[in-house]
Amino acid sequence: MKTILKAILAVLFLVRAISAESETSKTNELTPAGTQPSEAKEHKKEIKEPQAKVYRELYEDTESGQIFTKPGPNRVKVEYNRPLPNGNSSTLPDAFAHRPDDTSKEKLTIAGRMQFRGVSGSEDSLYNNGHRDFNSVDWNFRRLRLGAQYENEWWGANIQLRLENMLNRTDVVQTTNTLNYLDANGRPATTTYVSNTRLKDNRGYVHEAFAYAKIPYGGLRFVFGQLPTQFSREYIQSSANFVTLERSMIVNAVPQFDNGVMLQATPLKEIDHKWERYLQVSLMVGNGKGGGGDYGTGRRQDLTTANRYGAVNTSPIYYARAQVNVFGGLKRESDGKMVNWQEGEEIFQRELKWSIGAGYVQTQNLITPSLYVPEYTPGTTSGIQLLTSQGANPDRGSLDSNGNPNFLVQNSVPTLGRPKMGLIGHTYDSTFTYKGFYLSGAYTTFGGAASNDLFGYHGTIGYNIPFLDKYYIMPVLKYEYIQGDFNRNGKVDPTDSLRVYWAGLNLFGDKHHFKAQLYYQVLGNQFDVNPSTGNAMPIDDRRVYLQLQANFWTGVVSPEAYSYRPN
Repeated sequence: MKTILKAILAVLFLVRAISAESETSKTNELTPAGTQPSEAKEHKKEIKEPQAKVYRELYEDTESGQIFTKPGPNRVKVEYNRPLPNGNSSTLPDAFAHRPDDTSKEKLTIAGRMQFRGVSGSEDSLYNNGHRDFNSVDWNFRRLRLGAQYENEWWGANIQLRLENMLNRTDVVQTTNTLNYLDANGRPATTTYVSNTRLKDNRGYVHEAFAYAKIPYGGLRFVFGQLPTQFSREYIQSSANFVTLERSMIVNAVPQFDNGVMLQATPLKEIDHKWERYLQVSLMVGNGKGGGGDYGTGRRQDLTTANRYGAVNTSPIYYARAQVNVFGGLKRESDGKMVNWQEGEEIFQRELKWSIGAGYVQTQNLITPSLYVPEYTPGTTSGIQLLTSQGANPDRGSLDSNGNPNFLVQNSVPTLGRPKMGLIGHTYDSTFTYKGFYLSGAYTTFGGAASNDLFGYHGTIGYNIPFLDKYYIMPVLKYEYIQGDFNRNGKVDPTDSLRVYWAGLNLFGDKHHFKAQLYYQVLGNQFDVNPSTGNAMPIDDRRVYLQLQANFWTGVVSPEAYSYRPN
């Protein structure tokens, strides 16, 4: 019996030894040369895990090309999008064609932004029911955005949706008919009735949508689509980065977006790579009707469609802008690399930063609708027409009821002698910051038949104070002034100017990503009319704003790493 037991034990020890040798052999086959024993054990554990765990973090040695399960020197994380049928992780790009060999150079980010605010106003304010001061609070979404950005070595794209335009829009189209009949006395009479009511085809859901190709000389980019107009510094700035609560009134004179093409360059790059971020030049040609997010009330914004504003626009609009960053671009925190200037991000840089810009805009036939900006519209008026828009029949002037040239019209309507309502605009702007001190301003002026002799300027001063390592608090003061012959009577009346005063406090919880803004606004104007004398009189229009903002993104990189950022 003892002999049999010894024989059985010998066989069991032999089987165990063979099994252990086999497992060791398998582990050695899966373990790259130079892997530490601890990593071999990690491989052994992974082999024993159920096949249902498909996604594993793998790291590739950039020198040898070997695959590891833990990070280390010269190792980069392997990006993969789908498992192979046998359950193993793919270390290669997925099946899509034309992807870069190095997937780390491919960037994709989905980004969103929410600005939620409450507004309360004095008795004459737009945000009041007219009974007493600050008797209600209007809670609303100022901005609600969602979009995606993509960029690789030689091209990129940006698509952003304007979700606030999907909330409670009341744009409708009514079809009316006239009915002719005889009244009770047998006399002819007419009445008009509504026969059909429907929502408009499009309410401007697409905020911006453009793509660009990178040309390997002088930082050249060819951009096409619905893109930001290259005129005002504040229009190019992303609304996520506002230091004050709103863009200035004067920038609303021309569209923020337009359908067109653009060339951008950083020409100093070819002289010395270190100078690349010191100068940027933009040249753009657009349709001049704005983008869907500006005035989205129809399917088309192209140059010659007549179903948008009742007139065919025969002249494109031209934009040009140059910007000099006196001390270079901004430094990225992650690696200290210098990147393009991003307006609003400079307040978090302690170094001396200064940017100077100038813009130019020109068109022969201006076609824009009446601009309604609630933040600048007094409660006792319907709004301010900053520029005079092109009327019907451009290039031919106004026609009377018989189809003949009409010379008896006011100077805001095209005539045979003045068939085009052209526009030329200039703007000069600057932003300066040093160790928290902030100063920014601009002067803008317009000329031409459509201009109303409009000009304006604004200035902002503030101080950004860091505390508790990651938080900032920033008091801000801003003043704005615009003037123009809005009633086109050949002189400047008291109702032809507008002053706006802002005092605010910014609290940055995660820089611009999460912030709270409390602002007090006074519209110092005389747009009301004294019923006794008929003269202009000042109105009491004061407002308080509380705005909360949150940005988020998910993807390979953050939006700061892109050449373009959502507006």
